[in-house]
Amino acid sequence: MDHHKGGKNAGASPGRNRPDKRQELAQHALLALAELGFARLNLREIATRSGVALGVIHYYFKDKKELLIYCVGLYKDGFIQNLEEQIASADNLAALKSQFITALAHAVEDQGHIHRLWYDIRAQALFDAAFHPVVDDHEARLIGVVQQFLDKMRALGGWPEMRENPVALDVYLILDGWFRYFLQQHLGENPQASTLFRQRLEHLFPLASPELP
Repeated sequence: MDHHKGGKNAGASPGRNRPDKRQELAQHALLALAELGFARLNLREIATRSGVALGVIHYYFKDKKELLIYCVGLYKDGFIQNLEEQIASADNLAALKSQFITALAHAVEDQGHIHRLWYDIRAQALFDAAFHPVVDDHEARLIGVVQQFLDKMRALGGWPEMRENPVALDVYLILDGWFRYFLQQHLGENPQASTLFRQRLEHLFPLASPELP
């Protein structure tokens, strides 16, 4: 996700935006970004950890802002795609609920160190407008995923007793708050974080249980 396609570097160096090389460098950079965070990282550190010259990093990325934006886009695309696949493949309410909750819980359990970058870039966006487009874009996509989930629940017979259907934005805000809280708890080595997160998610969608007629 490149928000710096213009400028003299792009014009003078057509190879700069080669997606394969940019993605390869970003994959190396992602682990360093996840470990150190945006504020403590510099491109020299990325070059050292990636085993390439600093000039190579500068060739493909204007600065560490552009690198962070690209890296977050890279992993967030995979996260969103996985959620969409879990929603699409479910053929009953029990499976839909289980697969969606499991995907969110696994993201905290297995990729928590990567997902904290999402909250890092959101914090940066409060102070730097350069991050607004990528944050707005990914939040809109995440809200869209929640809408897909709600639509699938409705199609499979969820919420038969509710007068009003949940609003995707409202549900997203709840999920996002819980995800961030239990992610922080998990990273702080709270052994109950994942279990408590799953329990909250289970209670959020009580009408998606297989016992319903």
